[in-house]
Amino acid sequence: MNSQTLTINDSIILHPVEKSNSFTGIKICDGKINVYVPQVFRYEKETFYKDILLFLKSLSLSKSPKNEKMTKGKEVKDSIWPFESYLWIIKDYIENGYYYNREKVYSTNSGKIEWKKTLKNTPIYSNGNLIYDKFVTSKMSATNDMIAQIYRLCLKQSIQKIGWLFSFNMYVDVQQIISKKEMIYRVKQELNNTFDDIKRLRFNHMLKILTETEGENIISKSYMYGIENYYYVYETMIDMFFDGIKQDKKNYNPNGYWKLDNQAAVVASSLRPDTIIKRKDITCILDAKMYKYGVTHNVDDLPETQSIQKQITYGDYIMNALGEENVRNAFIIPYDKELEKFQEDTNITYYNNRVLAYIGYAYADWREGSNNSLAHDKIYTFLIDYNYLLRNYRKVDEEMIDTLCSTILERSK
Repeated sequence: MNSQTLTINDSIILHPVEKSNSFTGIKICDGKINVYVPQVFRYEKETFYKDILLFLKSLSLSKSPKNEKMTKGKEVKDSIWPFESYLWIIKDYIENGYYYNREKVYSTNSGKIEWKKTLKNTPIYSNGNLIYDKFVTSKMSATNDMIAQIYRLCLKQSIQKIGWLFSFNMYVDVQQIISKKEMIYRVKQELNNTFDDIKRLRFNHMLKILTETEGENIISKSYMYGIENYYYVYETMIDMFFDGIKQDKKNYNPNGYWKLDNQAAVVASSLRPDTIIKRKDITCILDAKMYKYGVTHNVDDLPETQSIQKQITYGDYIMNALGEENVRNAFIIPYDKELEKFQEDTNITYYNNRVLAYIGYAYADWREGSNNSLAHDKIYTFLIDYNYLLRNYRKVDEEMIDTLCSTILERSK
């Protein structure tokens, strides 16, 4: 995808975002849907809606103490859109129609005979027999109560926010007549008063939608959901995909200190490597870089000197402070493998159907060729296809990890 917007249909416009610290996400206004994706996102007609749903779900990866808050409407919250609840409510409606609370109604008309109640009536005596001429019957009747209205509100919001991903835009006629707080209270009451598993599941999804609704109005003409720094998401995706270590990861953080005269030393700050993987008897430090090179193919859009030095510092720390000898460094940059400028570059070495590509390494002249030159002084640089990563980051790819580590070892001999 280039930097130009792409009109998908009358309602949907795709906006490639060039800078990793600009807004990425979705803005909906009066039925017009503007989706802001990383520039490296590749539009593929057959999988577009699935890919966009995956992209929107990926935004939740930025929700952590070290990262930023989610932007929802005019508010900034430490919460995310409950996509699974939206999907569940829509599917529930498709399969079962509108939800109603149902109550048992008694009459003397048709329905199931309620023998206990019938036997309490006065019978007719005839020829020594007891005859009940009026049977009490019952049937379940739908009541158009407040819970049913709240269900419709949750359904309508779900359709407005993600129904377009499934070409589902049915009109739901409903209005909000009580506050969000009151709706949450009533649904919780219903939840506490039922032992029906399906009802409990339904009410829990409704509560999730209500509690995560931005503002007081369940239904709105405009919605916004996204983040300002997608590189947090990309870092996490790389860490998950390449199976970065989780336990004791803080041990790999170098610290700077201030020691003022006659005072105890205090930590100035910590450096935090993105991903540490251990394979093939090496410790590999991966730096996930959300840089434009993956679209521009321009060397000016590769990591700068300060990023190179930071990786060398990580290697020095792990070797000297932690005593790990076989340390290697790598940059991982997202790219679009279908761009001609990459396919035509014969200097690039491709792996795994071009999902992974090796382009070269970075180094610093004050370390290169010196007596102190070490294996981790070179930062081997790889490209990874963004769409493939988006679709697969939740599962560790051992084949890709093996390719990465084997390539680094071979290049560093």
